[in-house]
Amino acid sequence: MKEQKALTREVSDSQKTLQEAKQKVTDLRLLLRTLRELTDIAELTPALVNSLIERIEVHNNDKSSGYCYVRVDIYFTAAEMIDIPTEQEILAMMKEIRENPQEFRFVA
Repeated sequence: MKEQKALTREVSDSQKTLQEAKQKVTDLRLLLRTLRELTDIAELTPALVNSLIERIEVHNNDKSSGYCYVRVDIYFTAAEMIDIPTEQEILAMMKEIRENPQEFRFVA
């Protein structure tokens, strides 16, 4: 009986993992399709933004300092796949590009 419960739980966990994997595949396909459409982007459209953003969470406002602050969390579709650089990393890259522009020239 214990073994059957353990197997049932394992099957349930495996089904959940499989469903999450299927969702990630769907998200990746949507992202790839969107990125292909981005090659000649002329304007940022609501459809484009919606395809890149998974969800937006707006938290309760905070008036403790006398000003009204509202925290907003934006979850992007492929955020786990892309490492977004910090401000210091961006500044370091910009400095490196300014110091060695010949190494960063791209020819199309």
